[in-house]
Amino acid sequence: MSKSEPLTIAEFPLTAKSAKRILRDLAENHTGRVKFSKHARERLEERDITIQQVLCVLKSTSNRFHEGPYQTERGDWKMNVEGIASGEPIRVPLTLKRHEDDPQIFIITVINI
Repeated sequence: MSKSEPLTIAEFPLTAKSAKRILRDLAENHTGRVKFSKHARERLEERDITIQQVLCVLKSTSNRFHEGPYQTERGDWKMNVEGIASGEPIRVPLTLKRHEDDPQIFIITVINI
């Protein structure tokens, strides 16, 4: 993994293992490619969850998929990632966009579980 270029994986269907590798790389080395919806930002504040906690869940080697990854109509990959950050269990529903050539994560919401 190069820190200057994000990890890209051209496979179909996207496996959970590959999705985790991409999520981890983007959360560790390319945080500018992790985008939060307006709804997600509101839920962060409402639920006292920080952006750093979300990134921690994405970077974790012990996170797990609650759902997905599965492909949407637009060709993106949707998934729900669960993990523990700062002692709090958190679920992060997200979409992984353009994993083959220009990957980005779009956080849909955050949930305390």
